[in-house]
Amino acid sequence: MKKLILALALVSMPVMAQDRVSKFDADKDGKVSYEEITSSCQVSKSLFERADKDSDGFLSNSEMRTAKGYLFGRCDKE
Repeated sequence: MKKLILALALVSMPVMAQDRVSKFDADKDGKVSYEEITSSCQVSKSLFERADKDSDGFLSNSEMRTAKGYLFGRCDKE
């Protein structure tokens, strides 16, 4: 039973991250820019850059999932 619950959680995580991306991705390019996220979140540029692990100027699904603990508590859309 524990393995089933873990498997379901692992399968649903990318879906939840994609749902989070869609909330903030105004231009629907599959990633979130600093400008897009600050339209509804109180996020400093340095905090955004901390979440942007590959330093490409955007947050991917994976980066958003990793940053949810310290980034998305500052958002109206959550």
